[in-house]
Amino acid sequence: MKYRSETGVNLKMEKIVIAMAGFGGIGRIHQLAWSDISYIYPGQLPDIFIKGVCRSTVAGAEETASKAGFEKAYRDYDELLADPEVDIVDLVTPNSLHKSQIMKALKAGKHVLCEKPLALNAGEARELEQAAVESDRQIGMVFNYRFIPAIMKAKELMEQGRIGEIYSFRGEYFHTGYQNPSRPFSWRMDFEKSGGGALADLGSHVIDLLRFLLGDFSSVKADMKTYIKERPLADGSGKRESVTVDDAAWLQCELDSGAQGTIEVSRFATGTLDNLNITVYGSRGSFSFKLMDPNFLYYFDEDNKGMGWNRLETLQHYPDAKIPAPRSVIGWTRFHTENQYRFLKSIVEGKSFSPSLSDGAAVQYVMDAAYRSAAEGQRFSVSS
Repeated sequence: MKYRSETGVNLKMEKIVIAMAGFGGIGRIHQLAWSDISYIYPGQLPDIFIKGVCRSTVAGAEETASKAGFEKAYRDYDELLADPEVDIVDLVTPNSLHKSQIMKALKAGKHVLCEKPLALNAGEARELEQAAVESDRQIGMVFNYRFIPAIMKAKELMEQGRIGEIYSFRGEYFHTGYQNPSRPFSWRMDFEKSGGGALADLGSHVIDLLRFLLGDFSSVKADMKTYIKERPLADGSGKRESVTVDDAAWLQCELDSGAQGTIEVSRFATGTLDNLNITVYGSRGSFSFKLMDPNFLYYFDEDNKGMGWNRLETLQHYPDAKIPAPRSVIGWTRFHTENQYRFLKSIVEGKSFSPSLSDGAAVQYVMDAAYRSAAEGQRFSVSS
C-alpha cells in the first residue's frame, strides 16, 4: 500500500513506526520532536507512531512506556528488532552500545537515527561505514545544530561565495555542572564506555558544524585536561572511581582547504549555560553565531565594510514549516524537530540524508586524531 501526500509525492508507507532504544533526558527530547512534526508539517509525511521502547531493564521499559504513552515495552533490544511493524530505531543509548546496535538494526532491515557521537573510536566508525555501504537502510545522525536557521544562513553565504577564501575560524562549546567534586561517577567519565569526555560530548557538535560549513579536516594538534581525577560512586558506598576522560580540550586544526583555526570545549566553564560559538573569517566576509543568541547570524561584508557587522534575522525561517510563523523566536528543541523531520522525509522520498553515518564517522576520525595527539604530544593527520 502507498500513501500519497497532498503535494503528490508518492510515499511508500501509510504510517511511520518508530521504536526507541534507551530514553533518558535526550530520549524525552526526541519523543517531543517526533510528536511535533505532524503539527509543524501537516500532510507532508505519513502518520508518525512511536510504538515502544526498550531500556537496560524490563522494569525501566515498562515504566517509560506507561508514562510516555507507548504501546509496547520491549523486553530487550532483540525483541524490538524482531517487531515487523517497526520501521525506524531511534538510538538514544550510551555510546558504547551504538556500534553493535546499529549493526543489528541493519541486519534486521531497520532504518536508524543515532545520537552523537557515532561510536567509541575510529575503528568502530570504519566498521560501521562498511556496514552502511552494504545496506540499503538509512542511517542518520543527530547533529541538530546544523538545522538552526542562522547556521543554514551561514551555509548559504558560504555557497554563494560571500565569505570568500577562509582564513581562520574558531569553534567553542562551554558547559558547566561538572565542577562539583561530589558529582557521582557515571559512564560518561569512563573512556572505555564513552569514547571521550568534553570533546566527544560537546566537541563532536563543533567539529560537525565546522565540517558542514567549511569542509573536511586535514590535521589536528590537541591538548586536554582532567580537573577532577576521581569521583565517588553513585551507590553511596564511599568508594571512588578514576575519571579517564577529558574535562576540557583545546585543538589547533587545519582543513583540507588550508584554513586554520581552533576548537575549545569544556564541561568546567563556570558561569556558562549552553555556550556554542562559531566564528569564521574570510577574504570577502565573516560571520559569527552564538547559540545563546540563536535568532540571529552576525555577518560582515568586506564590500560594504562601512556598514560594520550586520545582524541577520533568521528566527524560524524553515521553508516547509506551516507553524510557527517565520518571525517567531526559536527554541532549542526546534533544531531536533527539524533534524528528525528531514530524516523521515529522506526515507519517505528515497533520498540520501545528511548528517549521515559517514558524517558521524568523519567527526569520529577528527576526534580520534585529537586524542592521539593529546596522548603523544604531536600533530596528527585526520584519516579514515
